[in-house]
Amino acid sequence: KNLDPAKTLVEAGASPNDLDLQIKAADVEIANGENKAAFDRLIRAVKTMSGDEQKKAQEHLLILFSLVDPNNQDLIKARQSLASALF
Repeated sequence: KNLDPAKTLVEAGASPNDLDLQIKAADVEIANGENKAAFDRLIRAVKTMSGDEQKKAQEHLLILFSLVDPNNQDLIKARQSLASALF
């Protein structure tokens, strides 16, 4: 299914507790090179959600991490933020 990137970001902004929308929006942001925005979006989901949703957000975040250069400063900060959110 084709998704409208701009519409996806607007919908995700309006529905912060809809994890599927947050994941789609993070994918759009990664595709646009907006790594920090994508990481922040899913770290916020990890912090605010629990159980299976938290696990799903974390797993997707790890997938997005793997798409970015390991030396990227946004990635390094996001890894630290994720660790803080989890522990």
